Amino acid sequence: MLKAAIRTCLCISVLAGCSSITPAGLGAAIRLDPVGTPPGDLTVAVSVPDALGLRDGDAEFRLAFVPDDPNAADPVNVTVPLNIREGTTGPRTAAADEAIYVLGFSAQNADLIAAAQDRIKALKDQQIAGNGQLSITVEGGCLKRSLDGRLPVSTWLRTDPEAGFVPLTRRVDLFDALPREERAQLEAKLVPC
Repeated sequence: MLKAAIRTCLCISVLAGCSSITPAGLGAAIRLDPVGTPPGDLTVAVSVPDALGLRDGDAEFRLAFVPDDPNAADPVNVTVPLNIREGTTGPRTAAADEAIYVLGFSAQNADLIAAAQDRIKALKDQQIAGNGQLSITVEGGCLKRSLDGRLPVSTWLRTDPEAGFVPLTRRVDLFDALPREERAQLEAKLVPC
């Protein structure tokens, strides 16, 4: 299983680092089986300032597996845009200054995730050791008003439609976490609504 590998890097972004994982998120990551969970059962929630609107494709989900021995097999690396799930209850009520978006996969992107899961399972069945990675990133959005130089983001994951969301990352300021050039690239993608 990929559980042990995923727990090492279940992050909002490889740039924000694993230090933003909540203790509950780390514990949940140990129990998660993102490779064995059908993509239709994977639901993401993202908290951003209420000044930022997220649309389909403004957040992305990445599932990867990198073999320890690069000669053993090709890495698996799939990143897909997430779609807003209207009418789906989030992990909690949003605070006065935030918006919480619940996201999932289109049918086509669910198929891409399922194919990546199958490739990872095949590698694990062949006893190929490696590191798994799962990340949720904010890649854009529309501005309702100024963000005042801050972009705090939190993430949650639900692997069972009957269960609650598990907090993955605590509120981390994405602008502070990104290198200057990447922050500028993200800011350029934040357009007026």
